[in-house]
Amino acid sequence: MDVVLKVVRIFCGCMILLAAASSQGIAQDTDSVEPSDSLAFKITGDKDERITIPFEVVNNLIIIKATINDSAPLKFILDTGVAKTLVTSLPGGAEILLKSSRVVQLSGLGVGDPVEAFYSEKNSLSIDRVVAEELDILFLKEDIFQLSSFMGTEVHGIMGYELFASFAVEINYISEEIFLYHPEAFEEKFERLPRHRKWHKISLQIHEKKPYVNVSLKHQPGASEVPLRLLIDTGSSNAFSLYDLTHDEIEIPKSRINSLIGVGLSGQVSGYMGRVEAMKLADMKFEEPVIAYPDSVSIRRVFSLGDRNGSLGGEVLRRFKVIFHYPNKALYVRKNRDFGDRFYYNLTGIEVNTPLPNLPLYVVSDVRENSPADQKGIQKGDIIKHINAEPVSRMGLNEVIAYLQKTEGRRLRVGIQRDSVYKRYEFKLRNKLQVDEAADH
Repeated sequence: MDVVLKVVRIFCGCMILLAAASSQGIAQDTDSVEPSDSLAFKITGDKDERITIPFEVVNNLIIIKATINDSAPLKFILDTGVAKTLVTSLPGGAEILLKSSRVVQLSGLGVGDPVEAFYSEKNSLSIDRVVAEELDILFLKEDIFQLSSFMGTEVHGIMGYELFASFAVEINYISEEIFLYHPEAFEEKFERLPRHRKWHKISLQIHEKKPYVNVSLKHQPGASEVPLRLLIDTGSSNAFSLYDLTHDEIEIPKSRINSLIGVGLSGQVSGYMGRVEAMKLADMKFEEPVIAYPDSVSIRRVFSLGDRNGSLGGEVLRRFKVIFHYPNKALYVRKNRDFGDRFYYNLTGIEVNTPLPNLPLYVVSDVRENSPADQKGIQKGDIIKHINAEPVSRMGLNEVIAYLQKTEGRRLRVGIQRDSVYKRYEFKLRNKLQVDEAADH
């Protein structure tokens, strides 16, 4: 007989990198997309031409609202890099009823040990009129992600494959809307898109319920293009991440900085940041993108998969209107007004979090070694009060991050509270990441 597990979680208050999880004790994922008559999600009520789901963008990540088994509303990051829905925390004092479950271990990017989670089958998950009646859900026993703190708003989990496999999913980063289409009923519509000069159709490979795409890398002027296979990862806020140990021709640039790259299932992900001459997706070229190079310790579990050379994340995807069509193994992209934006990185070296989500309290969570902030004496635990004489109490997290990234060549003034002392710091920020010079022949 099934038992009901009642889980109560009270929230106790960088750049996010949500890595695909592997698990022990869970059936292996298949390489193909399930047929439409057995899809996880279905539309209830009238069969509209499309369903519209509003979302919020924070640091290039997509946040949508959903409920599980008639729970209070929860907020999830939409992540193409995860095969199972993962609940990481609950709102303060909230409850969620999960059907019969067992404990499993999960591992992913990061330097820590695997983490334990409850694996619960046949749950109901609703996103407005879009419902999955028998969804398998993972519930972390400990909130190791602390997503709400990093995101500046409450975030309770991550979802991905089941939604993308059930519909053709259009993401508009400018209007912050997702449109869901039944993949069969609107197949003809999507087949017409490539004939429109502004749309590009790109082949997807779906492997273990995750989407992959072919790109090319050019390290420096005069260098040959290197073909690579990348995971399309809406759960990463970076532009590109490359794993140098997976390909002899992936080289970490000479001009680079040590950096905290993100947070994975197994803890923090450290490595380097650098610039390359260009990356190409189909015939679209990205000039001088910033690349994250996770260190081999952080990604040791990824190497055993042998399925990719890195990932393409939200800093690239936000420059397009994007349609994922898993059944046809196709990705459609159309450039938006942000396509030509320069690629930035954290010039100050200050990482911030928000220990009280939804409140504009910004605390220094990490300071990059030898960065301008480190050289000026800013410390972990400092509370940011002002940026350029403007109180941060009037700013959202996206605005604070923009100041830390996009003040190249200008002076940035930061007011800090440390204990009961108020301190002022001023930076002249310069881009330290340059594309390597042309190789000698």
